[in-house]
Parts: sequence; structure tokens; C-alpha cells
Amino acid sequence: MERIASKLRRVLAVTLLCAAAVTTASSQEQPKVIDLNALAARGEAIANEDPLAVELRNQQPDDPARRGFDIGMAAAEGQTLPGPGKQRIHDSLPVAEQRGFNIAVSFSLERNRNADFAAKGAAIAKVDERVAAARTAEADVFYWLGFDIATGIFGDPALGAKGNTETGPGSLKIRDSLSPAGQRGFNASVKFHLGQAPPSSAPEGRTRTSGAVTSIDNFGKRDPARDNVYADSLKTGAEPASNEIRCRGGRDAFIFTAENSKLSSSGETIIINLLTFEPAPQAAGANGAGLKSGQCTWADRPMNERFLIRFETPANAQLRQQLHGTPVDTSPTAAERFPDAQTIPAYLKDPNHYWSFFGARPVNNFFVATGHRYWKPAVIDNPLRRKTRP
Repeated sequence: MERIASKLRRVLAVTLLCAAAVTTASSQEQPKVIDLNALAARGEAIANEDPLAVELRNQQPDDPARRGFDIGMAAAEGQTLPGPGKQRIHDSLPVAEQRGFNIAVSFSLERNRNADFAAKGAAIAKVDERVAAARTAEADVFYWLGFDIATGIFGDPALGAKGNTETGPGSLKIRDSLSPAGQRGFNASVKFHLGQAPPSSAPEGRTRTSGAVTSIDNFGKRDPARDNVYADSLKTGAEPASNEIRCRGGRDAFIFTAENSKLSSSGETIIINLLTFEPAPQAAGANGAGLKSGQCTWADRPMNERFLIRFETPANAQLRQQLHGTPVDTSPTAAERFPDAQTIPAYLKDPNHYWSFFGARPVNNFFVATGHRYWKPAVIDNPLRRKTRP
């Protein structure tokens, strides 16, 4: 009898252990539920601690945009780079809330990367009327943020600033990492405090030949390393100083936001998209070697700032097939033949897929692309791999 009881106890123990293992595995497979209400409440509290965030929140056009802004403030709390967690939160929001979310995340990441200088600059503006008046020369909050950051570096050390008396590689790197409006504010602040403008981050002037592409992101003077990049581009038949941005796919790496829509002359619905990306600190190169999964950068030079790209694409490039009962392409490479608002995001979930945006130029806090399409890295011939005959 004792043996039977002992066996039953062992069977019961094994059964309980198996049940616990199944329960644990099941709980691990289920994604954590996002409490958007809690994030919105936390984000509003975070925004209320920063006058710039309060102003930016008040500039949102409606309640959904403000709610998205609050959620974005919470999602980016203490962070300096985009990531899959913020992407997941973004994707869970209604379209009306996604734009506010993107603005809050962009502001937070830019501010958090330069938190100390920004705080010192804002504090100086509170006690110096001249600084306060100069920092609001433009209505863009990102301009104010850039102005504050530079004030924290070049302002009066007696008021808490670092007190630098000239620009250098470090401060210019900070400037060049800001949004276009932030860069303008930074430059204005440098001129205010030092009496002269910093070196321009605009492209160098040069004679434009027929068919040439003009750079919009050639910071400072040319250097040998950059010249080598241009030389490599010429070898592959690319234009020097390209205005092409290349992106490499990555799972949950990009945020696509449908900002607006319009009808084309043919009656087709066109979606105006905003793409949020992480920049690569080196050029993409002819074979894409400069891009890690989930990054974007210029084709021929580094990109040290984080931007949004605005581009237009059909809402449904296969609508005609659907209307006529023709099979719809749902393959992972459908975007190569039918690029639209559904196929492009799906295509860029694969790290082996690339996308190019052409004619990129800065407008406000993002780039505007005049065209886009898939891109295939060039196959680089390696002499060491060649088979030679004896």
C-alpha cells in the first residue's frame, strides 16, 4: 500500500511540474499588454515638467494628436534612440494619434541626448531677457531646443553654462545631430553668444554640371575620407554627393505613419507617409556594407542626425488586380513590383531588403523625398575568390 501511495505522489508531482512548465511557456509566448491609458497619464506628467514639451503639446491640432503626444513622451522617457518597443506602441495607436506620438518621440530623443546643455540653456533664458528674446526668433519648438543646447555650451559660465569661446568638432557634432530647425536655433545661439556664426552645415557651393546631383548634407569642409567615399561612388557609376538615402530592412525597425492622403489625377488614392529611422554613422556604400539592419543613411556619406522621411506612395498598387479578379501578389517581394502603403513596410521587415529615397531635401524636421524604389546592393568582385586555371 505504501508503494502505491509513493508512486501516486511521484505521478502527482510530475503532473504538477508539467502543468507549471506549460503555463510558464504559454505566458512567455503571450505579448505584454500595453496600457495606453497609463502611458498617456505618465507622458502628460513628463511633458508638464518641461516648458518646451508643454508648448509642443499645446501646438498639437486636436485631442487625438495630444493623446499620441503624451504616449510618445512616456515611451521615450530617458531614451536617446528609437527601438522596437516604441515601434510596437506606435503600431498599436490609431492613425490620428501616431503623428503626435512621432513628434513627442523625436523631441524627447533629441532633448535626452543633450539633456544637460538643454537644461542649462533653458535656465539661462529664464534669467536673461536678451537670451529669452533671441531663442524665440522662430516659433518652432525644435529651434528653441537647439538654441538652449548651444546656450548651455557657449553661454555665460557665471549663469551655469560651460562657457566655450569657440566652436570645435565636439560642439559641431552636437549641432549636426539636431533636426533642421534645431540646427538653425543652435547656429543662432552661437552667433548670439560668440558674435559670429559657426561653420555652415550647408552644402559647399560649386558649379553644377548637367545631370549632377546637388548635396544637401555636406557638413563642413571636404576631407580625404569623404573624398575616398566619393571616389568609390564614381567607380560604381553613382553621382558624386548624392541626395539619395538608402535604408536596410529590419524587423520592427521602422515606424511608418500615414500623415495624410490625396487623390491623383487618375483618381488613385495616394498616402503621404512619414518614415522614422535610425541613422547610420557611415555611408551606405555600393554594396550596402555601411548599413546595419534597421538603419538609413546617405548613399555616399555618413548621416549623423536622426530624421523622418516624408514620401508619397499609392494606398493600394494592386487595386486594379482586385477589381478584375486577378491574383494579388502577396509575396515578401511584392513591393518590388507593386510598391504601396502595405507592401513597402512588409518588404522592409527583412534585413536582406533595401529601399532608396531620391531627391531628399530637409523641410522643417524631416526630409522630403521626390521618389523611391527598392534597391539591390552591387556585387563587389573579390579577386581572392576568383578561380584561376593552372
